[in-house]
Amino acid sequence: MNIDCHFHVDETMLTLEKMIEGMDKHDVAKTALIAPMNETMFELDSTFQHNLQSFFRFLILNAPRIGLKIYDGLVKDGNFKLYGNSYKIFTKPDNDLVAAAIERFPDRFLGWVAVNPLIPESVKDVEVYLNKPGFIGVKAHPFMHEYSIKALDPVAAICESKGIPMIIHLSSEPDSYKYLPRNYPNLKVIYAHAGLPFWKKLWKFVKDQPNVFVDTSSDYLNPSIVQDAVESLGYRKVLYGCDGPYGMKKFNEYDYSAKKSWIESLQIPDNQKEYILGKNFLGLIN
Repeated sequence: MNIDCHFHVDETMLTLEKMIEGMDKHDVAKTALIAPMNETMFELDSTFQHNLQSFFRFLILNAPRIGLKIYDGLVKDGNFKLYGNSYKIFTKPDNDLVAAAIERFPDRFLGWVAVNPLIPESVKDVEVYLNKPGFIGVKAHPFMHEYSIKALDPVAAICESKGIPMIIHLSSEPDSYKYLPRNYPNLKVIYAHAGLPFWKKLWKFVKDQPNVFVDTSSDYLNPSIVQDAVESLGYRKVLYGCDGPYGMKKFNEYDYSAKKSWIESLQIPDNQKEYILGKNFLGLIN
């Protein structure tokens, strides 16, 4: 069973029906949904943008001091700034959108509860949504919501006690990827986007942490980085995800084949690809 562990529900970009159509076409049985983190964001089909993305990856991998400064500059004054455009960040993500999608298509969608620990009401919502059908864990975004990893202490304690995973998009806070595994050793942690923005340093740390994983989602990555992550961590520590609908260029036209091909093209046995494409994630949520 192929499962996409990281996808946002935003019908201003991609309707649920069109999402399922793409899932069916590319043999994705289920998708774990996250509330939208920012307002509608289409990208241009631009060689300039492509080159900027490539340069950013190069800097993160090879000149991290410069790369992290660029990364930090993507979020400012409650907005996500990309290629000269600015998109409002949602301070309190709307988990009702995820709940509604699961209610409509319970056999196809799972749900992450998106939390902002800077808002007490958001933390209280975690327990509420985890009691709703189909919700399997918590999504945290220290990068866009601009908080220290320690702010997740109350949520991490809930997840550890319930045996459910957290998926986290890290900020550039130094060594933040070490905090939760060291203080909550039984907590299941997934670092989004292969552990952006730390990558190589994080992979070295994660390798020896039994409950810590990475996903392969987002245009922050490319096939080479996914391959490096799998080679560094092994196939049992990596989960398939897309981070759609972000990266789309036109309404209702999402290319599922792109991110999935990153896994399918790996030079590893097919049975190992099956773990990345679904078995590893099933092991975390069952």
